[in-house]
Amino acid sequence: MLVSSLLILINKIARVVEANTVVRTRLWLTKMLPIGFFMALTLWSGNQVYLYLTVAFIQMLKAFTPVVTMVCLFVARLEDPTRPMIASVLLTAAGTAAAAYGEVKMSIIGMLIMLCSETAESIRLVMTQFLLVGLKFHPIEGLMYLAPACCFWLLIGCCIIEVPHILARGDLVIVLKNPVLFLSAAVMGFAVNTLAYTTIKLASSLTLKVLGTVKNTLLVVCGVLFFSEVVTGVQGFGYLVSLLGFAWYNKVKMTQIASGQGALGGQEAKAGSGQRQG
Repeated sequence: MLVSSLLILINKIARVVEANTVVRTRLWLTKMLPIGFFMALTLWSGNQVYLYLTVAFIQMLKAFTPVVTMVCLFVARLEDPTRPMIASVLLTAAGTAAAAYGEVKMSIIGMLIMLCSETAESIRLVMTQFLLVGLKFHPIEGLMYLAPACCFWLLIGCCIIEVPHILARGDLVIVLKNPVLFLSAAVMGFAVNTLAYTTIKLASSLTLKVLGTVKNTLLVVCGVLFFSEVVTGVQGFGYLVSLLGFAWYNKVKMTQIASGQGALGGQEAKAGSGQRQG
């Protein structure tokens, strides 16, 4: 939040494109605060799940996130479902189910937390796509307004769930002894969020998940090579099937765009018009 605000002041990025793009209290409360809630829920559950599941298995389950994103896009009417799309979604879901079936260290709690994380992430992406496209925000400008909303919800959750335990165990000393590590994590978090908003702004929320799928595949390999995590044959096969399903979806989508049948652009324009009126 502080870094984005500083960049806005130094580079004068946050210029008003239209009078209606000025962020008023009502807009922040009704549009940005809900996005901040799902951002905070994604961050909390995304970190919490590592206490229950292996790194490799988590990345495999993340292959299911595009499926949830697609469903959210369908519900928001940013996508028009077709038979090939539905078939690719079902193939991706089947592959993820096979990967989960082959997991040797299964945790029901971990699976539920992961599902919560994926759902919150997908809702956040769709809502952010509405916001960035409709209000014509620069990615850094959007981050400047959304970061405080996310921080607000994280602070509430932290005070209720974590602060009492941190103070009781004296774990705050860990932060004081490792300031460089925590500062580096904060800088990288800022970079990740900025690049994510840029991708959504220039392409779409689904494009961001395509790139995320590539990253997850590399992390699966890293988990096996560097953390000695076990990936069974059933898991590997299921993960491959889910990747094939997602690749099929993208092929269908690219064909639609090439033929001028893609509905996303028109729907985004309508959504943006509605947002500006709000």
